[in-house]
Amino acid sequence: MSDAQPRRTLRYHSATIRNALLTKLPDAILGGRLKARHVAQPIRIEDITLASAHWPRAFDGLRIAHLSDIHFGHLLGDERLMQAVDAVRTVNADLIAITGDLVDLSAREAPQLFERLGLLRAPLGVFVVLGNHDHLDHPRTIVRGARDAGLIPLMDISLRAGGHDGLLVAGIDWCKSIDHCEARLRRCGAGRADLFLAHNPKAFVAAHARGIPLTLAGHTHGGQLARRGNRQHNLVFTQRLSAGKYERDESCLYVTNGVGAWFPLRVNCPPEIAVIHMHTR
Repeated sequence: MSDAQPRRTLRYHSATIRNALLTKLPDAILGGRLKARHVAQPIRIEDITLASAHWPRAFDGLRIAHLSDIHFGHLLGDERLMQAVDAVRTVNADLIAITGDLVDLSAREAPQLFERLGLLRAPLGVFVVLGNHDHLDHPRTIVRGARDAGLIPLMDISLRAGGHDGLLVAGIDWCKSIDHCEARLRRCGAGRADLFLAHNPKAFVAAHARGIPLTLAGHTHGGQLARRGNRQHNLVFTQRLSAGKYERDESCLYVTNGVGAWFPLRVNCPPEIAVIHMHTR
C-alpha cells in the first residue's frame, strides 16, 4: 500500500461504530470471555457432495475447498487465521474458492492476511471474490494483496482453470441485489460458466437462469444462530438462501457458514470450511 492513504468512507466509520458497540464493548464488559469462547469453537470441515448434468465430465469428482467470511480483525486474528489456512491445506483440494469478506474493517490488515493466505495452493488455483466488508476501506488494496500473494481475484470476469480446456470459473464483485448480481454476471462474458463465485447468495438466481451447475457463496454466516437439526432455520430470516445446499433443476448452490463473524456468538452454526465434491450426473 502506498503512503498516501485513501479517505475512508461513511460506511467504514459506521461499521467501526457498530463494531465498537456490538462487538468490542460486550466483550470488554465480560472480560474478554465472549471472544475467547467464540474463537475456541473448532472449525468444522463440512463434506458436501453435489451433482449436475451440466458439470463437465472431465472434472467429475473435483474437490473444491470453500473458505469464506474470514473477517480478519478483532475477532479473528493471526492464530485463528492460521488454523483456517492449515485446515484448508489438509484437504488437498483441486481448487480453492474464497468468497469474500476477507477483512472485517480495515484494508490495512491486508499484508498480514495475505502473507497467510499466500500459503494456500491448489492445482487449479486459488480464486477470490470480494464481499461487502472488503469495500469498507479501499478494496483495490485487497485485490492487489490477493494478486501479489499468488491468488486469483475475479472482479466480474471468467477464467479457464487448468488451461484452454479447463474449468470455466466466473466471479463477481460484491453486489447487494438480485438485479445487481445478474448485471455483474453478464459482465463476466461467459455464456454459462462451470463454477460461479459470489459473496451474496442472491447471485444464485442469475446462475440458475443461466444453467450454471455450481455456485458458491457466503455472506450470511449461516445466520450465526440456527435451529438445531435444521441449519436453514436461522437468524437471517430475510435471506431466502441462507445456509447449506440448494438445488434448482441442474444448478446447485452451497452457502457456507464461513470461519469468521462480526459478532462473537454462534449457536448451532459452527465455523466451517466446506469441501465440495462435485460430480457429473
